[in-house]
Amino acid sequence: MKINFEYSSVYDLMLNETIGNTDVEKPKEFLDSVRLFWNSNGTNIIKVKEIENASKLKFKKSVDCFVVSYMPYESISHPFTIKTEKNKEKLLAIFVHELTHILMSQNFKQLSPLLNSIDKDHNYKVHYPVLLIERKVLERLNKSYKKQKRVEDLGYIWKDVNKVYPVFCNSNGIVDFLKNAANRQI
Repeated sequence: MKINFEYSSVYDLMLNETIGNTDVEKPKEFLDSVRLFWNSNGTNIIKVKEIENASKLKFKKSVDCFVVSYMPYESISHPFTIKTEKNKEKLLAIFVHELTHILMSQNFKQLSPLLNSIDKDHNYKVHYPVLLIERKVLERLNKSYKKQKRVEDLGYIWKDVNKVYPVFCNSNGIVDFLKNAANRQI
């Protein structure tokens, strides 16, 4: 799986205008630093296949990653977009999180019935498996998943993820875990 890093001035301007900011500078320096970061850290995430190993799913195609100077979120997965971020540990966690979303989206047909069987809100259904995989990947990369609880509205999901994490670690990937979770209360 390859990531193509892009900058779109129109996209960046549109995101900035959502908050009334019209003074947008092309984040060329950040775009270059993200490429450099990915060239040195992407090997651990993709080439060693940590996300695929943790989830037992496969990436099906390459993705474009847009780098922007500002948006209301630190990142989104569709279209894959990252706001300028200088903290390298946080950037690594952002990549793991969003790439896990992308992997799940690329395997949607297989996962959809399992996710829909979870009797919780949409945010929960989407993030529950992502956070399980994210924690496992970050721990395998010797990073603290606890530092990654940066999205405040995911705290209630992290609580449930941490309860079942040992069971997930003993499963054969996210599909196996979710199939067996149907027999347990989530």
